[in-house]
Amino acid sequence: MGLVIVLASPGFAVAQTVQPTSQPGGSVPANSEGPAADPSGTAGNPQAVDATTTADGPDIVVTGFRASLNSALNAKRSENSAIDVIKAEDIADFPDNNLAESLQRVPGVSINRVGGEGRAITVRGLSGSFTRVRVNGMEAQAISGATTSDRGINTGRGFDFNVFASELFNNLVVRKTADAETIEGSLGATVDLNVARPFDYKEPTLVLSAQAGYNSLAKNVDPKLTGVASRTWDTGIGRIGALVSAAFSRRRYYEDQFGSGGWNPATTDGGFCSPVGVAPVSPAFNAAQGTDAANCATGVARPAAGDQLYGQVNRSTVFLPRLPRYGRFNHNQQRLGVTGSLQWEPTDGVEIGVDALFSDFKVKREENWLEGFSFARAIASPNFGKPQTAIRDAVLRPAGTSGTQGVNFGQQVSDIAYGVFDGVDVRSDTQYDRFRSKFSQYTLHGKFDITDNLVGSALLGIAKTDFRQKDQTTFLFGRNNTRQTIDFRDSRNQPTIGFGFDVTDPSQFTLAPGSAEIRATPSTLDNKNRTFEYNLAWKFDDGFTVKGGIHYDKFDFENRVYQRANNFIVPTLTAAELAGLTRLVNDFGDGMREGVFPTSWVAINYPAFAKQYGLDNYTGTFALIENLGASRRVHERIFSAFGQLDFNLNRWGLPVRGNAGLRYAKTDLTSTGYSSGIAQFVTAGNKYDDWLPSINLVGDLTSNLLVRTAFAKVITRPELAFLSPGASVTISGTPSVNGGNPALDPIRANTYDASLEWYFSRNSLLSIAVFYKDIKSYIQNQAQQLTFNQTGLPVELIANSGLDPNVTLFTVNQARNTPGGPLKGVEVNYQQAFTFLPGPLGNLGALFNYTHVQSKITYFLAASAANTTKRDLLGLSRDAFNATLYYEDKKVSARISGSYRGPYIIALPANNPLQDLEGVDKSLVFDLSASYQVTDRIKLTFEGLNIFDRFYRQFIDSTRNSTFVYSHTGPQFYAGAQYRF
Repeated sequence: MGLVIVLASPGFAVAQTVQPTSQPGGSVPANSEGPAADPSGTAGNPQAVDATTTADGPDIVVTGFRASLNSALNAKRSENSAIDVIKAEDIADFPDNNLAESLQRVPGVSINRVGGEGRAITVRGLSGSFTRVRVNGMEAQAISGATTSDRGINTGRGFDFNVFASELFNNLVVRKTADAETIEGSLGATVDLNVARPFDYKEPTLVLSAQAGYNSLAKNVDPKLTGVASRTWDTGIGRIGALVSAAFSRRRYYEDQFGSGGWNPATTDGGFCSPVGVAPVSPAFNAAQGTDAANCATGVARPAAGDQLYGQVNRSTVFLPRLPRYGRFNHNQQRLGVTGSLQWEPTDGVEIGVDALFSDFKVKREENWLEGFSFARAIASPNFGKPQTAIRDAVLRPAGTSGTQGVNFGQQVSDIAYGVFDGVDVRSDTQYDRFRSKFSQYTLHGKFDITDNLVGSALLGIAKTDFRQKDQTTFLFGRNNTRQTIDFRDSRNQPTIGFGFDVTDPSQFTLAPGSAEIRATPSTLDNKNRTFEYNLAWKFDDGFTVKGGIHYDKFDFENRVYQRANNFIVPTLTAAELAGLTRLVNDFGDGMREGVFPTSWVAINYPAFAKQYGLDNYTGTFALIENLGASRRVHERIFSAFGQLDFNLNRWGLPVRGNAGLRYAKTDLTSTGYSSGIAQFVTAGNKYDDWLPSINLVGDLTSNLLVRTAFAKVITRPELAFLSPGASVTISGTPSVNGGNPALDPIRANTYDASLEWYFSRNSLLSIAVFYKDIKSYIQNQAQQLTFNQTGLPVELIANSGLDPNVTLFTVNQARNTPGGPLKGVEVNYQQAFTFLPGPLGNLGALFNYTHVQSKITYFLAASAANTTKRDLLGLSRDAFNATLYYEDKKVSARISGSYRGPYIIALPANNPLQDLEGVDKSLVFDLSASYQVTDRIKLTFEGLNIFDRFYRQFIDSTRNSTFVYSHTGPQFYAGAQYRF
C-alpha cells in the first residue's frame, strides 16, 4: 500500500500557481507557444517548470499523465534544437519506477537492464559511453556494479541510472542535436536530469509518501518512502525559498537463470579423455591422479577401444558450454536519495541558488550456482580438468557454417545437444558481492540582469562518486569425478541438467585443497568533477541574441583493485564442519520448465564461513595484495568556450528561427598505470583541442507544422580504461608492448539531422526524423609495428635496454584510433489524445515511436591488422519501438506500455575462442499503471513492471546463436493509496 500526503495553503487541489525559473546549464526550456528569443537564455537552457499560460492570470501547473505529455510537447515544440522531454505527473511522482525506464519512452532511446532494472541507455544506436549526462546543469558520473555477464562494475564514462531514485527528479531531457552552448563530449545525446527548486512552487508544499512493492519470484514486500517539503518567504532582503526532498527504497528479489559461462570448442583446455589405444594419449599418465592406460582418473575408466564418440565430439568444430549450470541470485538493494535547494532573489533580475544532491546505493548480491567445472579447466595442479572427463553418450546439433576467422572458417559447426559425461568435477559456486556507491553534488548558480538586454549566468559545482566494492568473492567447493548429463534437445534456453549424486547432502561434497577455490577481488573507484561556467546573453535586436561563455572541468578518476596472492589456499574441513557451514538453496525454478534442474542444492553459508575464517576482514590466509596491473588513475582538465547567435526572423516575415555557433574545447590529460617491465607505476600525458561548429534551423511552415535541420561537429573522449600507460613490455626476442594508450585522440564525427513535426491537435504529434552520423574514427585494440616513441608510452619503460626508441620496431597491441563508419537512421513518433471519439472513448490516447538504425564498423579480430570484420556498433539495436495506450478521466487513469529492443552486440570478438561475438537477444517488456480517484483527497494506485515476466537472453556466436545466459526476475508490483488536503 502507499500513502501520499500533500499539505498546501487553502484552495490547493490539482493545480498550483508557480513562478517559472531558469537554470544555468540546465535543460528544459520554459514553455511558450511562440519561438520568441529570450535574452536570459531561458528558451534554450533552463529548468523545467512547465506551465500552461492562462489569459488572465499566472502560469498554472497541471497534473496527471495527459497533462505531463502536453507540457513536454510544448517544451519540445518551442526549442530550437531537437529535444525530447519526460515530465513528472505530479510532485514526487515520476511516470516510471526508474529513470532509464522513463527515458526508453523517448524515440531513439533503448535501455540495458540488469536484474530486471534499467541501468544504462543507448541513443540512436550509440551506447552510454557516447552520451553525456548532466545533473542540475553539471556533468556527472554515477557508478554501480553488476554480474560478470552484465559487464560488472562501470569503470568507464557511462552513467548508471539505477543509482538514483526517480522520485527526486522533476524532468528529464534528451538533447539529440548539438549546439554551441551545450558542453561537448556527446556523439549520441546530452541527457539532463533536473530536480525541483523552491521557486517552482509558490505556495508552501509538503509531500509524504509510502509505498510497498512485491516481487512475484522472491515473494518479498519492501518499502518505498518519499518526502518533499518546499516553502518561499518574502523578506526584507528579497524572496527566499528552501526545498528538501528524500527518497528511500528497498528491493529484495530473485533472479533465476541458466548460464553457460560461455561456450568452448571441445578441443580447448586439452580436449576430453581419449579412449583406450588412441594416440596421442590424453591425459598423460599420472599415478597420483589415477591416470593410466585404462583410466582417465581415479574411478573413471577410459572409453573402450574403438569408441566412436570421442572422434565425433573432440573436434574444434563442436562446442560445449564451459560451465553448464543453473543459478539463483539473491539481490538485496537499498537506495537513499536526498536533495536540497536554496534560492534567493534579492531584487528583480537577480537570482542566486545552491543545490545539493546525495545518493547512497547499497547492494548485496549472492549468486549460488551448481555447475560442471571440468569443461572450463585444463590439467594444471590443483585442477584436474577436461582431459580427465570421459564422453559416455552424445548427440550433436548442426549449427551452420562458421563465419569466424580461424581454423573453423567455412566448416560446419555443431553444438552439443545431449551429452553424458563421467569424471566431471562438480562445484557449488557462490559469488558474494557487496558494494556501496555514494554520489554527492553541490552547485552554486546565479542569474543576473546586467542591463535590460544583457543577462549573465554562472555555475560553480563539485560532484563526487565513491564506489566501494567491499566484497567480490567467488567461493567454490564440490565433488570430483562424478557424472553430469546435459540435454538441450527440448530447449536451447533451459536444458535439463542432472548429476550423479545427491546434491542436497553436504556429506557428498568436499572443501579442501584440490576441490575448492576462494577468489577475493574487492576494489575501489573514485571520481571527482569540479566545474566552473560563466555565460552572457545579449539581446541586441528583436529576434537576435548573442551568447558567449567559458566552461572549465577538472576531472579525477582512480581505480584500485585487490586480490589474494593464491586462490587455492583453502582450509580443510571435516564432513561435520562442512555441514555446519553450508545451507540449502531452496525452491529454485519457479517460472521455468519443470524438472530441468534440482530445486535444492548445497551452498556455502558465506557469512558464517567468512566470520569464522577471517574472510570477512581479509586476514590470515585471506590477506589481500593490490592487483597493480588493474589499478590506474586519470586526470583530465578541459577548458571550453563558445559563441552563439540565436535568431528569429518572423519580424521580417520569414518563419525561420534557430541558432548557429562555434565551440572550442581543449583537453589536457595525464594518466598513471603500472608497468610490469620496470615494476613501478608510470605516468604519461596527452593534449588535443577541437573546434566544433553547429547550426540548428527551425522553419515554422504553419501554426502546427515545422521542419528542423541541424549540423554539428562532435566528439566523444576515449573510454577511461583505454588511457592507462601501464604496459607489459618485452625487450628480449621480438620486442613487444601490450597495454593501454594515453595518446588516443577522441572519436570525432559530423552529424546531420532533419525532422518534420506536425502538432495536429492538443496533446498530439506526428513526426519523422532522419539522422546521419559520419563517424570519422573509432577506438579498439589493434596490433601494429611501431617504434617505441610512437606508442605514446614513457621511454623509461625501455631504459637501459639498448633499444633505440626512435628506430627499433615493436609489435604493439594496444587501443588505437581506427577508421570509423557511417551511422544512419530514422525515427517515427506518434502521439494523440483521442478526444474526437464519443463518450468515455474520448479519454483514450496513445503514444508510439519506432527507430531504425544502421551502422557498420570495421573491427580488428584478435588484435590483428590483417583479420577484420564489418559489424554493427557495439550496443546498437537496428530496430526499437515503444507503445503506450492510456485512459484518463476525472476518476480513472490507466495505461499499459510495451517496449521492444532488437538484438545487439556486447562483445566483439567473443571472449571465448573461435566465436565471433557475444550479444543480447531481442526483448519485448510490458508495464502497466492505474489509479482511481475515490474522492478529491484519496486515490488508489496500482503498478506492474515486466508484467509478463519476459526472460533476458544473452547469446554467443552469430552463426550458432548459442545461449549464454537465460534469466528472469519475475514481475514487480506496487499497490497504494494517496491522500491530499
